[in-house]
Amino acid sequence: MTRILIIDDEEKIRTLLARILGLEDFDVITVSNLKAATKRLELDDIDVVVCDVKLPDGSGVDFSKLVKNKYPATEVILLTAFGNIPDGVQAIKNGAFDYITKGDDNN
Repeated sequence: MTRILIIDDEEKIRTLLARILGLEDFDVITVSNLKAATKRLELDDIDVVVCDVKLPDGSGVDFSKLVKNKYPATEVILLTAFGNIPDGVQAIKNGAFDYITKGDDNN
């Protein structure tokens, strides 16, 4: 079963994504920061990381590079409410599979 790690500091977003992906029969783990995400990556075999770009303890764009360097088979998808071209380009250069904007209304 594919295991997905969702990293977002907004509980509503984490819960919504986990529910949607869980209904599609994915094994979903959620965390609210990069420190917890790093621990989960060390403990679990993660296939896909879905990560917010702006987190309290760092940048998802920078984190994507760390993930791809240490776990090259793990795909990284970045989500952001504040999308911009330079971050998107850097994310892809860092090895992210995609860079997606969340949209205007996250509720």
